[in-house]
Amino acid sequence: MQSTRQEILEILRVERQATVEDLASRLKLTPMTIRHHLNVLQAQNLVMATQVRRSQKVGRPRLIYTLTDAADDLFPQSYGELARHLVSEIKGKMNPQEVRSIFARIGERIAAEAPPPVPGQSFDERLDQITDFLNRQGFLFRWEKTDEGYALINLNCPYRQVTKDHAEVCGMDTVLITRLLGVDIRRTGHLREGDPSCTCLLIPPQ
Repeated sequence: MQSTRQEILEILRVERQATVEDLASRLKLTPMTIRHHLNVLQAQNLVMATQVRRSQKVGRPRLIYTLTDAADDLFPQSYGELARHLVSEIKGKMNPQEVRSIFARIGERIAAEAPPPVPGQSFDERLDQITDFLNRQGFLFRWEKTDEGYALINLNCPYRQVTKDHAEVCGMDTVLITRLLGVDIRRTGHLREGDPSCTCLLIPPQ
């Protein structure tokens, strides 16, 4: 991101809000330049403006700029570290079967949020629908036909920071895919084991 826009975002993160004049003064730039950068940030849905009437009756209402929720993603996050510690705590308090059951239930919860099959939908069409749903969850799935059935290939695991220490989390995806597609799966590749992708073999119902 352009450095001036990054600075604007950082000021708004700390100050919570600012006017064009505030930002121009802080960054030693003209108000016209600041407005240009704010317009770009608004177009990217990172900044929003709210009108506030001046105390005097004359003059136009001034604009107060704040960050949108989408801007949060531009700042450092530690969800992976938190999740890794939470799983460690769970494993320290429960036996392996209980841990697997927890992740299976999480997989079922996520599956319940997926779009239902469409009447008359082919297996290929259902695969397209489900890979689109999974990719919105942070995966990078694609599929292809093979001599044995279908290969479901994932090039990005959104839980990779956790699964590298806790293989049990992978069981969640197994349950998720099984519930969504109604087929048993056989894993043939694992990102956590150094393979280029997580790959599953699917045998569609006859």
